[in-house]
Amino acid sequence: MKVQEIKQLTPTIKSFTFISENTELPSFGAGSHITLHLPMGMRQYSLINNPLDMINEYEIAVKKTGHLESGSTYLHEDIYEGDVVKVSPPDNYFPLQMEGKHHVFFAAGIGITPFWSMMSYLRSLGESFELHYAVSGQDACPFYNEMNERYANQVTYYLMDRDSKTKKLKERLRELKVGTHVYICGPQSYMDFIVTYCRELGYPKKYIHEERFKARKLEHPTRFKVTIVNEKKTIQVNSNQSLLEALHDAGITIPSACRQGICGSCEVKVCNGEVLHNDTFLTANEKTDKMLTCVSRGKGHISIAVE
Repeated sequence: MKVQEIKQLTPTIKSFTFISENTELPSFGAGSHITLHLPMGMRQYSLINNPLDMINEYEIAVKKTGHLESGSTYLHEDIYEGDVVKVSPPDNYFPLQMEGKHHVFFAAGIGITPFWSMMSYLRSLGESFELHYAVSGQDACPFYNEMNERYANQVTYYLMDRDSKTKKLKERLRELKVGTHVYICGPQSYMDFIVTYCRELGYPKKYIHEERFKARKLEHPTRFKVTIVNEKKTIQVNSNQSLLEALHDAGITIPSACRQGICGSCEVKVCNGEVLHNDTFLTANEKTDKMLTCVSRGKGHISIAVE
């Protein structure tokens, strides 16, 4: 796809608009992301345009992380208007739950991106929503002026110190009414805090939705063995590879999509052994005999069955 326009939204955030001059682009739902195929690998970025206003273009906003070989640095420093980038069609593992009576978005930093599309979409439909945005300051907010113009009565900023921010967020979480759906996107520590407190309050899991492009990091992963019972084969999974990768290396192909533990495509049946689950897809009950091979690991020696 061709990079039609690049805008500098903040000192560290740019927006990129991609168009196709020859093909009609697939539509998408609010909360969707696209995958860019960059020299350092595939990178996912949330779409920020309103699905209802899409005119054959995809728009993303990217924060430069500072790492020299990161996808964000490459986009900021090496991509220009007119360049062509390979882009996979949109996927949506973070959709709006339209049965919700009210939608409450909790964002931190660049985690605002999926909600920018969601808020615009909900506003078009006349649905009820609000945003709670933790950001270091006005200069770090990529849509500050537009946000105040469009959603002045629906946005609460959290610009205070950590303790004050935590107290204020907990106060709002305690006020949530039945039928409200909660959506969280931001750094892992922020997301873990919101999710954990929602669960402490007894909020139903089906009403809590997370956007994670990276699985929770497992500390010090170790090697383990896997017997694939219906293949009559045992393989070893090294500490630096996933079970999904080891299966593919062994010639056992199973479906996969996100590779982040959020879509469920690479699910297999666990026949025996202990599993270290690292996904956000399976329920507690499902984890008794299932695992996602892209992010979860075995302990010692486990047995699985693949279809």
